[in-house]
Amino acid sequence: MIELVAEHGYNAVSVEKLVSHARVSKRDFYKLFAGKEECFLAVYDSIVSHSVHGIIAAAKGGEEWRERLRLGFLAFADQITGNPEAARLALVEVFTAGAGAVERMQSTNLFFEALVAKNLALADDAPRLPPLVVKGIVAAASRLARARLLSGRSRQLALDGGELMEWALSFCGEDVVRLRSLGATGAPPLPEAVSLMPLDDERALILAATARLASREGYATLTVPRIRAAAGVSRRSFDTHFEGVSNCFLATLETLSDRTLAAAAPSYLTADDWASGVHRMIAGLCSRLARDPMFTGLAFLEVFSPGSEAIQWRCEMIAKLATRLRQGAPPSRRPSEFAAEASIGAMWGVIHHFVATERGAQLPIAAPALSYLALAPALGGAAALDVIVAGVGDDRDAVVGDAAGAPRVQRALGA
Repeated sequence: MIELVAEHGYNAVSVEKLVSHARVSKRDFYKLFAGKEECFLAVYDSIVSHSVHGIIAAAKGGEEWRERLRLGFLAFADQITGNPEAARLALVEVFTAGAGAVERMQSTNLFFEALVAKNLALADDAPRLPPLVVKGIVAAASRLARARLLSGRSRQLALDGGELMEWALSFCGEDVVRLRSLGATGAPPLPEAVSLMPLDDERALILAATARLASREGYATLTVPRIRAAAGVSRRSFDTHFEGVSNCFLATLETLSDRTLAAAAPSYLTADDWASGVHRMIAGLCSRLARDPMFTGLAFLEVFSPGSEAIQWRCEMIAKLATRLRQGAPPSRRPSEFAAEASIGAMWGVIHHFVATERGAQLPIAAPALSYLALAPALGGAAALDVIVAGVGDDRDAVVGDAAGAPRVQRALGA
């Protein structure tokens, strides 16, 4: 399973290929597993168990909590470098292996979150971090490892430990307790927003049809004939714009993502300073995502279905957002490239958690924690919280203002 997944991806693996590669009979395979998904989950559990034991054993060698965290991360990095095929299965292909695999991954994340929370609570007697911040830290570490693995630079992980530690410690100040008192902005319920491109050409019609079909029935149901029928275009027209279903789906994600970010941009541009703009933009994005289940489902769940190309798109999107986070920041407050990448990865992981657990509509309550993940490494925890607290009163106006365009977008969907 590990070898075939590394070479071809999970979606291309079949029971027939498994038994042929392993040189066993189908009968013997089915004595052990109900199908390829159960086999994959058994392999995933084995990889994670080995990893956890190795990390815990390595961390015990440290006398001080910082050293234990550092040794644990180095052990994690060594595991990825030493067996990149197994790491790819557990960190990349797990997203494409179905709901059962995603649930396993979430359980794994919860374990590491508890481990990280326990150790960071020892940071000079710092207060216990809010769960969403811890979730972001673990998501950032996973994202970092995944990106290095996909780019063929897994050995770089051994050098990332110090920067990751410094980034994580930026959240551990005494002021973090103020974050617990911040939640939803108090804005009234808003009508559902819908992401859609202007239906002014055949390409846009195809993208809109792809978004509707994938949102309602899942990526796995997409075929070129179904997309063409829903869009009302010819095969020749489809082939002119797209190479196939996967290419069309990724183009749909790209277009919807750009439009979602563009819709949130005014919140940033109208703020008095960079930090306030970042917070207002994050609050606006949370509100928009909460009201746009079609886009959140596609961008945070269905995005993994096409396989490695879509996962690579996700990594590139996070890198692009990290660049945007740094742009516009005054030099004295500009986060490093590493910190920006880690913060965006952390935020993406928290949003994914809300969507995967069917709580996407509650995303506005996560806005303060997401802003803290973005701003604390650049400003320091206390200054970041000052910005967030000052901005909470403004968030309501930003969210209500964003709602004004919702009816127009809904009419576009009807068209």
